[in-house]
Parts: sequence; C-alpha cells; structure tokens
Amino acid sequence: MIDLDEAWSWYVTTRNQLHLFARLGQKHWAGLPWEGSLGRDDHLKGLESEAIVAGSEFCLEHLDDFAVLILFSVFESIIRDQVLSEVEDEKGRIRNEVVLQIVNDGTEVIEHGGFYRVLQVFKGRDAGLVEAVNQVRRYRNWVAHGRRTSQPDSVDPETAFRRLKNFLGILGIGAAGGS
Repeated sequence: MIDLDEAWSWYVTTRNQLHLFARLGQKHWAGLPWEGSLGRDDHLKGLESEAIVAGSEFCLEHLDDFAVLILFSVFESIIRDQVLSEVEDEKGRIRNEVVLQIVNDGTEVIEHGGFYRVLQVFKGRDAGLVEAVNQVRRYRNWVAHGRRTSQPDSVDPETAFRRLKNFLGILGIGAAGGS
C-alpha cells in the first residue's frame, strides 16, 4: 500500500467483508441452495455455519491491531521518503566535504534508524501531535513484536488513521505521500 487512504480502505473493506461473511454463516448458511453448484464446490460444501462464524470472529479479534500496524507502517514509509527527498534536495548545495559526510551519516539514520528519532525533529511544529503519533508507534511496535511486553496505551484504527493523517497534513504531504 502506498498511501494512508489505501491502507484505511483496506481496513474498512476487510472489516465489512468479515462481518458480512459471519452474517452469511450465522443467518443464511443453512438456507443456501446446496443441491446446485454450491453443493459441488469442494471449498464450500464441507463448511459448517459455526466454523464460518468462529473464523470470522477470530479474524475480527485481531484485525484492529493489524490495521494499526499497517497504517503506521505506510505512514512511516511516507515520512521517511519525504524527509530523504528533502535531504537529497539540500545535499546538492553542500560543498564542504565534512558537512556532506555528516549529512550522509544522517541519511543513514533516516533510512534505517529508529523512527522515533525522525519524529522528534517535528516536535517544534506540533509537540502534542508528535506525542500522539508516538503513542500509535508504541502500540504498533507492541503488536509487531508479538505483544510480549506490557501493553502500551491502546490505539484503535480510526484514532491512528486520524492522527497520522493530521500529521501528514501539517507537513503538507498529500494522500499518496507526495508534496
């Protein structure tokens, strides 16, 4: 996914499809016309209503956490790309070799270092929003690393999307990640 809107659309669509599939299994499965092609479909004929509902519920239990993970990963990629692009624009004007090496070292941090360090640079623009985005980052990290430590403050997908979208807006970055 290349932009936050696409990631959000994936989440909403997936959530809605899982709810629909659970409803189909719960309310309509037994009434489907199994004597026709449905009954001959090897992928469907052995499914039980309870298994469909249980599978949908299991997916829905984890979907919000994975949505936050995906939303933040897309956001992080957009920010890193934008900052790297701005650094590259500035680098062309640098003539001092020492300063150029320092900028090159900084580029390495932007590309591969902890994202916390990249976010800290923006505290002067809106420290509260940077902290709100860091809360999303901490929750994403907790999910991404197997939920092994104590849970940080929880963040739902809608809150994450709104915070990340606001941050991109403050930076003047459009939905696709471009300026």
